[in-house]
Amino acid sequence: MRAVRPTGKGRERVPCCLEASRRPACGTRWAELRVWASAATGKGVKVVALEGDEQGKAPFFAQPVGFDGRAFHVAADYGCDTEKLLHEVCHWLVAPKERRGMMNYGLGPGPRDMDDVTSDNEEVTVMLLERKLAPRFRLADSKIARPDYNVANKRNVDWAQCETRAEAIAQQVEPSLQRALNQPAAPAAGASGRDPATP
Repeated sequence: MRAVRPTGKGRERVPCCLEASRRPACGTRWAELRVWASAATGKGVKVVALEGDEQGKAPFFAQPVGFDGRAFHVAADYGCDTEKLLHEVCHWLVAPKERRGMMNYGLGPGPRDMDDVTSDNEEVTVMLLERKLAPRFRLADSKIARPDYNVANKRNVDWAQCETRAEAIAQQVEPSLQRALNQPAAPAAGASGRDPATP
């Protein structure tokens, strides 16, 4: 097992997807996701085990993941680390540029800038995008929550708009995924050179 060193928020740990004791191995492409996540966003990735009251502090609050504006923080819990990191990267991709440097993208937990309608539609878009990108990292659909699991009011959600936006962002990031994974590109009809944050 690798030596553990402090990171400032928890202590570094091996991602569950790479633990030698896991049998059978989960088979996700954690290493490739981590490289792609940093290359696509310019942000760091910290995989940590929280101690004491760290779970209640920024950027985690009550969540197993957090974003402090500089790095994605993935804490240990019952969930898959590949899923948690992919979800956070999808949040960053969906967030408008002006919120990409804010703690947890301004959605909470923590400082919150969004009304429920905006927040709910953004969360559903994130979940739909995550489902589109998951196969590239061998992440099973069963590891991903329902798209509306974390919305304040399901009546707020414009499903068609969320799907359209998630598809546009998936096409936008396809070239970087292809480079990171050395895989042939998926069909990218209609792909544009726009910023993924632009609806």
